[in-house]
Amino acid sequence: MYSALASLIGALITVMNVVNTRLVGRAGVLAALLVIHVVGLAAVSLILIIKREKALPGRLPFYAYLGGFVGVGTVFAGTYAFAALGASLAVALALIGQTLFAVTADATGFMGRTIHPLTVRRLPGMALAAAGAVIMVERWSGNALPILVALLSGVLPGVSFILNSELGRKKGLVRSTRVNYIVGLATTLVLIALIRPPAEAAAHTVAAAGPVLILGGGLMGVVVVTGMSVVFPRVSAFSATLLLYCGQAVAGVLMDAITQGFFDARKLVGTLVLLVGLTLDTVLSRRAARGVRPSVEG
Repeated sequence: MYSALASLIGALITVMNVVNTRLVGRAGVLAALLVIHVVGLAAVSLILIIKREKALPGRLPFYAYLGGFVGVGTVFAGTYAFAALGASLAVALALIGQTLFAVTADATGFMGRTIHPLTVRRLPGMALAAAGAVIMVERWSGNALPILVALLSGVLPGVSFILNSELGRKKGLVRSTRVNYIVGLATTLVLIALIRPPAEAAAHTVAAAGPVLILGGGLMGVVVVTGMSVVFPRVSAFSATLLLYCGQAVAGVLMDAITQGFFDARKLVGTLVLLVGLTLDTVLSRRAARGVRPSVEG
């Protein structure tokens, strides 16, 4: 069930990214971030009024509240990587970065997570998953800085998801989502105060964007943040990462087919290879956990 939920969230992320990218294109990064966080905070606050989720006792270290801050960094890193490297390479490098972080988080038990050791049994599945990412790339080229930023744009969402999931486990799912948006909004306001973009022009471009772009990213973001807070405590970070990406890739292929009238065979093949790698990793990991050696034929 949680694996299916992760894939559905991945598909929703693709739609959300399309909406947010169009809003950024019209209003700029800072204005788009402000709108997204204001809408998201208003939506989750309304949910809290209706749901009346109780605050859970206990204290957490300050960094557990920084998921929203990390999320803002993700937007800037992703925007820079896309502009410098192009969508295909930026997305593939982000997946590699997120996968490396996920494997590290699983192996070390980051922030108290269940430890999933990196063993030899997991290498075939991980190698297939990496091959799937390579297949999707049209062109491998770029300078060192954009490549590092693209890798970072993959690491940051993993950090944010784990921080939010830990906060949700200790403070409640909806309350943790509200904290995410409060911190993200505060970070955005600080950046606006420092950079001082032209407010009047930004307001006009946002107003002209229409209700779908204005409301879509913030509302879908609430679902994504809350949903990942449910998934990440129950699925290994590596599996969650690949399931998310598979959902994103499949949704991207379908959206291309609907909007442009054709299937991107490279992305489709890469996604299938990713799924095979994920399935192999899951099967071998479960056998290892049960102390069963995989049979070798031939």
